[in-house]
Amino acid sequence: MSSSTLRLLPLHENRDFYEHVLELLNDEWPQSKTIRMRRLERSCNDLPLSYILLGDQNQLIGYCYVDRMFNEEQSVIVESVCIQRNLRGHGYGKILMKFLEDHLRERMPKIEWIYLTTTDKRHFYEKCGYEETSARVRLNISSKLFNGNEQALKNLLASQPSSNTDSHVILQKGSTIQRIQTVWMKKQI
Repeated sequence: MSSSTLRLLPLHENRDFYEHVLELLNDEWPQSKTIRMRRLERSCNDLPLSYILLGDQNQLIGYCYVDRMFNEEQSVIVESVCIQRNLRGHGYGKILMKFLEDHLRERMPKIEWIYLTTTDKRHFYEKCGYEETSARVRLNISSKLFNGNEQALKNLLASQPSSNTDSHVILQKGSTIQRIQTVWMKKQI
């Protein structure tokens, strides 16, 4: 399939795909459908934004999520980049990332940097032009919890000792907690 037949669309404008996206994401990273749906439903015209990559006959090929970075107005973080298992290895991941970068460049010109974390796809992102960088503060700042509390949070983070050696994230899977090494990556757009 050529990239000219593919489209990157905001999920919130294509709600018929919610269930398909849930299946795609839960196939890769199992999680409560209720929790995942809350995140999908936050997609809006600003940020956070969920995108779907569609092919011919509106076939769902992939998905990604973009959100703000805390205290970095010129930056976003991309998460949950996922391509249907049976379609991997055909260049769709690169196309998804290229379409996303083009969209951000065109519609959000103040964005200069894209950040992401990965546990096992570092070489893929390097092929897309991303390079390893130091860890950043990653908070779900689109949450209602932070509305009006940004300064208090900034003060709290400023009082914490910095650690440039801990590039791990704690993930909860079922009833066990695992520490999984992650790599932070960035690209200027």
